[in-house]
Amino acid sequence: MVGTFEGSAALLTSTGETPEELRHQVTSPGGTTAAGMRTLESRAVRSAFIDAVAAAADRSRQMGR
Repeated sequence: MVGTFEGSAALLTSTGETPEELRHQVTSPGGTTAAGMRTLESRAVRSAFIDAVAAAADRSRQMGR
């Protein structure tokens, strides 16, 4: 699994494309990734991650980091 993340990170940095653009390139309609993404979106996981990162960044600024 770590190799998957490392490969994804390398691909992101080498292409200049957004994560969403790359995901669209590898997601087959009706496939397993599409099914998983539909479930994540239906549960507002993207919004939760955005809120969590914003909260951590705000707290980091408050702490002077």
